[in-house]
Amino acid sequence: MRRVVVLGAGLTGLSAAWHAARSGVPATVLERAAEPGGACRTLAAGEYRFDLTGHLLHLAREESRALLRSLGVASAFRRHRRRAGVALAGTVTPYPIQIHTHRLPAEIRRDCVLGFVEAWARRDEAEPTSFAQWVEQRFGAGLARHFFLPYNGKLLCTSPDELTTEWVGRYVPRPALADVIDGAFGLYRTPVGYNATFLYPRQGGIRVLPDALACGVPALRCGAEVTALSLADREVELAGGERVGFDALVATAALSHLAALTVDLPEAAREAARRLRAVAVVNFNLGVRGRAPRREHWLYVPEPRFPFYRVGIPSNHGHLAPPGCHTLSVEVSLPSGAVPPADLRERCLAGLEALGLLADRGAVEVVGEARIDPAYVVFDVARPPAVAALRDAYHAAGVVLAGRWAEWKYSTMEDALWDGAAAARRVVS
Repeated sequence: MRRVVVLGAGLTGLSAAWHAARSGVPATVLERAAEPGGACRTLAAGEYRFDLTGHLLHLAREESRALLRSLGVASAFRRHRRRAGVALAGTVTPYPIQIHTHRLPAEIRRDCVLGFVEAWARRDEAEPTSFAQWVEQRFGAGLARHFFLPYNGKLLCTSPDELTTEWVGRYVPRPALADVIDGAFGLYRTPVGYNATFLYPRQGGIRVLPDALACGVPALRCGAEVTALSLADREVELAGGERVGFDALVATAALSHLAALTVDLPEAAREAARRLRAVAVVNFNLGVRGRAPRREHWLYVPEPRFPFYRVGIPSNHGHLAPPGCHTLSVEVSLPSGAVPPADLRERCLAGLEALGLLADRGAVEVVGEARIDPAYVVFDVARPPAVAALRDAYHAAGVVLAGRWAEWKYSTMEDALWDGAAAARRVVS
């Protein structure tokens, strides 16, 4: 029997092991945390439930729906039509802002629409050299200045001039001129974007999905922290000194972490790993007495005066709070490895008050804090060659890199499921 080892019990790792087991090849999954799920976990605090930032399931493939049925959890999910907004200039306008400027102050609305019309009239076909240039070409100076540049600069802790456009693809809706004009008058009604609808569990939080996968993984070892990986010896060493050999290895751990663990990584690949950039996310989760302050599922917050880039109200789409209470999820980006400012929690609470999302601090029953590091990959010009060098080094040693962090990319939960399935096919064959 081939010895198949999977590093990490996030969605990708669990999916890889689940699919391998279905093909008759059991895999040992090593997870350093005390429970499976990775970033797709749900934490409990009394009757409150908190996901690690917003985790909503967007399905574009019929195979994904079939997978939910195979896991026995299809009926556990409820479909929602997205209610998202952009908090800007003292008001909230629906997302995406480029076709919903009608609630913005007149001066900003004119700025955004005029800038879009000017960009449309130019129809600049020159290949953009940065994300900042791409935004101005596609959306104009007004939308760039008021939303796209400050929001993405805050999210990625990087100047948009340093970002490439590799990641935009399906994630940034690009409307027609008529849509933008309609949106300025509140006439646009059609849902748009890859996340226009989403699925979320009726009860228990997003952990319903990884827990269902974990039930089909015969050899899941939580609390098994890998401290070293030897490509030549084809084994990993655990924190207690145990060595686990493998014939095939699926790595879903962050590429930067994996490189640090690999004792015999070629120097050129190790140097490439030093060029990888990412941000961490500090996630404050609040359980609050009283009705939710707004009906949106989440709000984007581009203005620099607020420390957070996004605030979610998860209890608006799932049963995550006691009766008569609600939850808030506050997300702050920091450079990977950075220490948060000592006053970050206070600044976040003050920001929630300023946005009208927290009327009474005395109503806050729970404040939890979590950190995901890395959380988002920085797509700069150094990324493609660095990732290619590392991928080639691991491929040459028979290691399969799978998932958002091991492949150093941006992707969805659905992508994670099928990245794991593809990795399983490779090691099984």
